[in-house]
Amino acid sequence: MNKLKNSDDHAKRRAKRSGNPAKAAKAAEEESRAAANRVSRVPQKVVRTGSPSWYAPSMVVLMVIGLLWVVVTYLFKGKYPLPYFLHHHAADWLSNGNLYIGFIIMMVGFLGLLRWK
Repeated sequence: MNKLKNSDDHAKRRAKRSGNPAKAAKAAEEESRAAANRVSRVPQKVVRTGSPSWYAPSMVVLMVIGLLWVVVTYLFKGKYPLPYFLHHHAADWLSNGNLYIGFIIMMVGFLGLLRWK
């Protein structure tokens, strides 16, 4: 067995040094094929490239909080969750401030989910 291996190695070395370009090309091709088929037995650590595991659930929670904010605003006609907007800005565009806050919270959650990997 050992003699066969030595004779194969010797034939490959001879083919590489040969003046015949076809033999040299074939030897180089066999060598590159053998190098491609070698498998590393050393375990490699896989690098995680996606988002952390807490990211998607926190964005969904933001969207649910925003939805609940808007529902509470409609149910209590703008008095709750923050009565400030109805008391201090009854005549201007900030009278619907609770709706704006709810939609902003939902948009932050939605835009965060767009960046989730």
